[in-house]
Amino acid sequence: MKRSRQQLMLFTALLAMDQLSKAWVEHEGFRPFTVIEGFFDIVRAHNTGVAFSVFADLPASWRTLFLVLMTCAIALAVVIWWNKERQRPGLTSWLLIGILAGAVGNIWDRIQLGYVVDFILWHVRLGGQTYYWPAFNLADSYISVAVVLLLLISFRQQRDTAHSTGGS
Repeated sequence: MKRSRQQLMLFTALLAMDQLSKAWVEHEGFRPFTVIEGFFDIVRAHNTGVAFSVFADLPASWRTLFLVLMTCAIALAVVIWWNKERQRPGLTSWLLIGILAGAVGNIWDRIQLGYVVDFILWHVRLGGQTYYWPAFNLADSYISVAVVLLLLISFRQQRDTAHSTGGS
């Protein structure tokens, strides 16, 4: 029970940091600024789609409902997975909390605002041309980092299993 309580506290902290950072960016007094010249800015961007603005061109009349329902279904699957993993040793249940906090943060934005607030903008200048990574937020970071780590854990477990059974 202690582990589950700690994970729920982490969920709450991650969600709070996500929502507070977005509220700061949405505040009328916010002004975009450069953190690292030529590489990293804090901006205000509204994403009506999902990652890389996928689905942003769909009709607004049903886009928000579709994206909320799709994200809620994914979040429900993560909750079910977390419930199975939460008492097991290892990082999986902790990483699922990151995915869930990110999903809930973006669902909340979409329900309340009709879009997701993004503000982290990475870019690089090469050969006189500036290349931009799409703006993102803390919730996106939680999801991305957790998914990458889950994949690495999975690959390592598969490798360890193959080695222990004599496979290659």
